Amino acid sequence: MNAITNFIFYFLLFAIIHSFLAMDHTKNEARKLLGKGFRYYRLIYSLISIPLFAPAFMVWMTYSNTTSVVYTIPHNLYPVVTLFRLCALGIFGYAAMQKDVLEFIGIKPQKKNVLVTGKAYGIVRHPIYSAGILLLVTQMEMTLLDLTAVLLATGYIVIGGFIEERRLLSVFGDEYRKYQQQVSMFIPAKWLMRKLSKI
Repeated sequence: MNAITNFIFYFLLFAIIHSFLAMDHTKNEARKLLGKGFRYYRLIYSLISIPLFAPAFMVWMTYSNTTSVVYTIPHNLYPVVTLFRLCALGIFGYAAMQKDVLEFIGIKPQKKNVLVTGKAYGIVRHPIYSAGILLLVTQMEMTLLDLTAVLLATGYIVIGGFIEERRLLSVFGDEYRKYQQQVSMFIPAKWLMRKLSKI
């Protein structure tokens, strides 16, 4: 198998197992099986995710330059692309500051569900996903393996966002529907319109 086929195989293996472990049905079965030990499920899930993704990541990093170049950003556009990438990192950090990282990875027990709608989450509903996509698509040079990885990863992030939307609607109901009406999902169109309307 060549590098692209290898990457697709390992990425799909990661995506299938990762998604299966995140499903409500799987969590419910784990809750029955583990009992009080279920409080460690999130931590186990986080720890499993790293070695699951590692083979795909290693193929990508090792063999990216062995595939043909699809495009290269002209040097005069480097400052613009760099600005976009810095914005993406800023949004990622801004959103991460609103999360309890230890709770997110499962080291601390999860608190009662609270809908976060301010700061980064007032710009887009999924700022961490948006930042990740922006970083993926703004590479200065894109080889065929890079493009394959970016398309698969972006698709997985977008699908994950829609699945997350369904879960949040089931948890928060009308509160989340109102939030959806006020804030865009990935692209800050509604936020920009509000800002422009104040000028």
